[in-house]
Formats: sequence, structure tokens, C-alpha cells
Amino acid sequence: MTLKARAFSYLGAFSAVCALLAGCTPADGTIPAPPPATPASTSATPPETAQQREERLAYEAAEKAYRTFAAEYARLQQQDEGTGGPTKIMTDNAAGPYLKAMRVFLRSKAEKGTHSDSAVRIAYILRGGYSADELILLVCQDGSDVKVLDRSNEVVGKGTVSKLNIYLRPISGRWKIWSAHQEVVKSCAA
Repeated sequence: MTLKARAFSYLGAFSAVCALLAGCTPADGTIPAPPPATPASTSATPPETAQQREERLAYEAAEKAYRTFAAEYARLQQQDEGTGGPTKIMTDNAAGPYLKAMRVFLRSKAEKGTHSDSAVRIAYILRGGYSADELILLVCQDGSDVKVLDRSNEVVGKGTVSKLNIYLRPISGRWKIWSAHQEVVKSCAA
């Protein structure tokens, strides 16, 4: 093959490769048009409706309220001393019969001088039902490793495993725990 024929052969191969690659610019300096964009409407997931968004945000707020309250309650349960009353964090996240019951538990703990050696573990939180006036969280708390200690750090009790239906209501623009139903179970397995 002559030198001239080989040069044309390489030039042809180079042109073919450039045509396949988006980054190549033709010899005349023009920039090829990009491929057409895929419309966003071809997404596999349909867009969230206003109702679905409202429900999702409510569940997220409710779960945050429950976890925040539970963490604060656990912190107070682990203290040797206590006043027996709810903190601002607790009143920000609970109200009604639930807050009253937790106040009684904290007062009893303070009077008896007991505390826990660790916090109850939240095994799961599931969505149980939603309306604009009330929301239900299905919760399982595993306190099987928790020890209840007296002032001398002697074990006087132990924790339990419980499944709860937590009922939350919108109060002053926030989802707050209003009441709960608790059932002691052997494990958090479904």
C-alpha cells in the first residue's frame, strides 16, 4: 500500500472514531448537536401528591417527636437523682395523658431513688395509621438488657420488651405524643 493510500486509510478510521465519540470536533470546526434530553416525566416513580407529602412529613415529624422524647426520658431514667418532673424537651414532644403518665413514672423513680444502667433500645418504628387529627406509630422497645438499680447500685428490677401503639396529635403546630397502648412481649420479632 502506498504512503498516500495508508494516510487516507488512517484518516478514514480517525473520522469514523470521531463520529462515534461525542468529544470530537469535525475538521470544519462545527460542534455536533448533543443527543436529545430524556424528559423528566419518564421517571419510574410518579411524583408525590400533596396528600402523600403531607402524610410523609407528618410521619417524619411524629417519629422525631417520639425519638426525642424517648431519648430524654432515657437520660432522666439513668440519672441517680431527679426532680420527678418532665423537662422542656418532654413537654415540647408530648402532652395529654401520655405526659401525665410519664410524669408519674418520673416522680416514682425520684421517690424510690432508682435509676437504669442503660437506655431501652428502639427496635423498630412503623407507620400505623394517619389522619389530619391523629397519627399512629407502631413501636417495639427492647429493654431486656436494662437493669434497674437502687441508690446503692444494687439491682432491684429489670427492663422488659414492649410493643406500643403510640398516638400523636397535632398540638400548637407540632405532632406530640398524646397517648399509648403498651403490651409486654417476649421479643420484637414480627
